[in-house]
Amino acid sequence: MKETKQTNRFALCFFLYYIAASIVLARIPATSALPEGVSMIVFQMICFLPPIVFYFLLTKKSVKQTLRLQPLGLKNTLILIPFSFAIQPLMSFLSYVTGLFFPNPVEESMAALQSSGFLLSLVAVAVLPAIFEETSMRGIVLSGYHRLGTWSKAFACALLFGLMHMNLQQFPYAFFVGFIFCFLVERTGSIYASILPHFIINATSVWAAFANVEAAEMAEEASHLTTFLAVSFMAVSSLPILAGLLYLFLRENPPRPDPPMAVPESIEEDVTEPLPEPEVTGTLIKDWLLSPSILTIFLLYAIFGVLPYLIM
Repeated sequence: MKETKQTNRFALCFFLYYIAASIVLARIPATSALPEGVSMIVFQMICFLPPIVFYFLLTKKSVKQTLRLQPLGLKNTLILIPFSFAIQPLMSFLSYVTGLFFPNPVEESMAALQSSGFLLSLVAVAVLPAIFEETSMRGIVLSGYHRLGTWSKAFACALLFGLMHMNLQQFPYAFFVGFIFCFLVERTGSIYASILPHFIINATSVWAAFANVEAAEMAEEASHLTTFLAVSFMAVSSLPILAGLLYLFLRENPPRPDPPMAVPESIEEDVTEPLPEPEVTGTLIKDWLLSPSILTIFLLYAIFGVLPYLIM
């Protein structure tokens, strides 16, 4: 459990730092005066980079092993590119349903990004999130939950990914796609299996915001029932395509044994002391949910992610 507790503490420190940095940056006049695209880039560099760097400096773990910086391969790339487009109707459906009850921060950000230009928006919305969010979640956190078992660590990592967005509207589809990303990384043994679709999904949103202004205006004028039926039809229609791509992916990537735990680079390779035996997954996930660090993260989410909706 030592590595799991260490990862829980990293997750808690990350959330605390992320919230504190967000509050401070929002109160700096110079940051508010920046164009939206530049502001988002600065925000991500400050909120993500220091915790990631500090983690590796403190633990001295292998960056390559922890982040699974392995080649994705041509076949997987050719499967995951269409998979990234095919999964978006399901995400849109979840986003639309939650958007009926809670404000959609992505739509607000996209509207503000119009003045920043396409390339700057692409870096701010697609490139940096794909790198930083995957490095922290499907890299550090997923690797640190090595002992939780395949499905349990995917659930834990996806739950933290949903909570990280700090709002109720994004949580359902962030959890959904976060779980899928964990599965992709586990099967391929490469973090690029989540970086690639993450980039494509976000880049598609940027392209749509700039290329489909008229379509967006028409969508706003459409009734909720018409829009709901449209997004539902697209989601259902995408299922056969997703099933076929998933079949190809599973055939290309059969189950593999869990990777060895990432160890500090300073440890010599000829260490003969045996690794501790894996613990029971069921008890581990219970211990994870009830750990002080994770319970504190739930409390932080309730205060900063849920409470603002209740007092609006």
